Amino acid sequence: MKILIISAHPDDEILGCGATILKHVENGDEVSVCIVTTSTHPRWSDEYRERKLIEAKNVDRILGIKNRFYCNLRTTELSITPGAELNKSLTEVIQEVDPDTVYTHFYGDINSDHVEIFNSAMVCTRPISKKVSFLSFETLSSTEWGTAHFSPNFYVSVSEDQVKKKIEAFLCYESEVKDSPHPRSPEGIMNLAKKRGNDICESFAESFVIIKDYWI
Repeated sequence: MKILIISAHPDDEILGCGATILKHVENGDEVSVCIVTTSTHPRWSDEYRERKLIEAKNVDRILGIKNRFYCNLRTTELSITPGAELNKSLTEVIQEVDPDTVYTHFYGDINSDHVEIFNSAMVCTRPISKKVSFLSFETLSSTEWGTAHFSPNFYVSVSEDQVKKKIEAFLCYESEVKDSPHPRSPEGIMNLAKKRGNDICESFAESFVIIKDYWI
């Protein structure tokens, strides 16, 4: 099975479904990641952007991600990016990967880049030919701080080792790591995994909202 994770920024793919990525890889599935935006001047330096690319390679090594794509649209500016440009970028990646399942952001996130990507991914996975399963993940410090309620209807039971690997991968993105009790701390990631596990009477889990699925 081919899996595509579409995320706005480097680290979202880990926060949203890092342990699930590991479970897919261990199941023999092919996992690809698409990072839609990139940091640009004057807010971020070239050194910052290059460091993110190096960090992402370390993430791929830890989690076993096969392919990584970059759309290179401007971070924090997707709300003013022409929709046709965003749709074209995502369509090209989706056509190359040919995924069976897409994971991406939740439509109610407080981050506007996340919202634009959700809407574009919906357009790009319309069931015109191949029917692609479409799930939204929760992104710590974005989903829970929004106004729309994230109500999971699909859970992936994961092991403690998989959660620890998720945290190890997240720590590669050094500038994104916060101290507890911030949700983007190692403790915050572990706490959410335990909470979602408790939801389904398991030790650890990641949770999602099924947006589209099919029985043809």
